[in-house]
Amino acid sequence: MQKKMPVVDALRNHAGNRSLHVPGHKNGLLFPEKYREVLRHDLTEVSGLDDLHHPEGAILEAQQLLATCYDSDQSYMLVNGSTVGNLAMILGTCKRGDTVIVSRDCHKSVMHALDLAGVHAIYLATQKESQTGTANGIEAALLREALQMETIRAVVFTYPSYYGFGFDLATCIATCREFGALVLVDEAHGAHFEADKSLFPASAIELGADVVVHSAHKTLPALTMGSYLHIPKWRDELAEIPRYLQMLQSSSPSYLIMASLDYARHYVANYTEKDAEAFQKMRADWLQWLRENELTVITPDDPLKFIVRKDGLSGFALQEIFEQIGYFPELADANNVLLILPLIKNGMEFLPPKVSLSFDANDFVELPAPNLITKISARDITRPTRFETLENAIGKTAAEMVIPYPPGIPIILIGEKITTAHIEILLSVKKHHYQGGEKLHKDKLKIFI
Repeated sequence: MQKKMPVVDALRNHAGNRSLHVPGHKNGLLFPEKYREVLRHDLTEVSGLDDLHHPEGAILEAQQLLATCYDSDQSYMLVNGSTVGNLAMILGTCKRGDTVIVSRDCHKSVMHALDLAGVHAIYLATQKESQTGTANGIEAALLREALQMETIRAVVFTYPSYYGFGFDLATCIATCREFGALVLVDEAHGAHFEADKSLFPASAIELGADVVVHSAHKTLPALTMGSYLHIPKWRDELAEIPRYLQMLQSSSPSYLIMASLDYARHYVANYTEKDAEAFQKMRADWLQWLRENELTVITPDDPLKFIVRKDGLSGFALQEIFEQIGYFPELADANNVLLILPLIKNGMEFLPPKVSLSFDANDFVELPAPNLITKISARDITRPTRFETLENAIGKTAAEMVIPYPPGIPIILIGEKITTAHIEILLSVKKHHYQGGEKLHKDKLKIFI
């Protein structure tokens, strides 16, 4: 058990002092009264509160407790989300001209990191999960084929999938070791795995990855943008990662986010069997309610998640039905809706709705699969571009990404050859929320000339 919360305690001890420093709200004084209790902890690097970029006190102790909790040699609190963790682990391990293998279901921040690093990327198509049709990791045989193509500096995995499915990451890591490639894992949706190892899947830390990034705010009680980066076994070739964290993170880190990260670690470290029993009881109640509403429920490897669907109804339409009764799912796709349950403890409640759902039939579209292996060279930023109609863009090279959000997995990559399959997907995606695709609403896509 870990009893201390050093950052939380330091902020509590500082409460009551008057501010003659930034931030400008002056401990919440300039905000309406209902916000002041929270904002009096929104502080800066004054005496006694330590410094994220040169920790010697409370923040250092909090990060040491974090490393112990996750059985890691070095762990870092991140205030710019898993985005900055992904950027730092790639920029800190790869140099310009290196070649990196990436799973095609990676987050856009991984692709941005590869772009910034000036590396060549080999994208591997993911396996299709049989029940949902969603991306589900890399097959070890395909990985081996790609590793044999040329010298590979690192392999970047997404584990588990955004929908909560695992794959044989242990075999993939062993395969990477044969070829001397670093293993970098975006485990954004796995920060809670450490809470109960008998209930949740094994973490990439336990499976032997070199660097693992966690979005604490996704599944633990941490504020948005609160994340962790872990280096399970320290090696000199990973020594640039902390330097990149200093370069890429805000020089004015949020103490509210850091305090929430300290609390989230404490929450995981003190999760008990009775807490796990309470969670499983709550989960069973939700499962019963979903099935009573005649929904198909798919239970992935991560018990924190449910995937629900209804025959004849698109995932987007089903999402709207949930929202109409005041429950907002994590995301929807053409077929499915993803629900993420809270990691409650004993004494907490999170009850299913007391109302029933009503449905109308709605068509959905099946999205085609990408190529198995796609190599994209480091981008030439001086190359001219133009916008082209979707129809005329087929066969040309994309100069922008289009990213359904959530989950943030690009439909098309910068440097990727545009196919008819891409256009079919884009026509569906543009009806919903997405990022990039500056003129997609006008049926145009940016291409390289």
